[in-house]
Amino acid sequence: MARSIEGPWEYKGILNELAGNTNTNHQAIIEYRGVPYFIYHTGGIQPFGGSFRRSVCIDRLYYHPDSTLQRVIMTSEGIQKIK
Repeated sequence: MARSIEGPWEYKGILNELAGNTNTNHQAIIEYRGVPYFIYHTGGIQPFGGSFRRSVCIDRLYYHPDSTLQRVIMTSEGIQKIK
């Protein structure tokens, strides 16, 4: 984590795990209507998921009071409804 894109950087721990069925998850963070979201992918597409058949996923992103990111828990349900 850093205040500038150029650093200096400070390690703050793991943000999310790799999905068990793929070796990457290529994350992105967006804000939509003032709500932060975490976008990533898994290999969960059926019936032949894996590293090259990816499913896009989105979950709500939360921050700690000091503005650091809370760990993202991947779900299979994703967000319910954007209001």
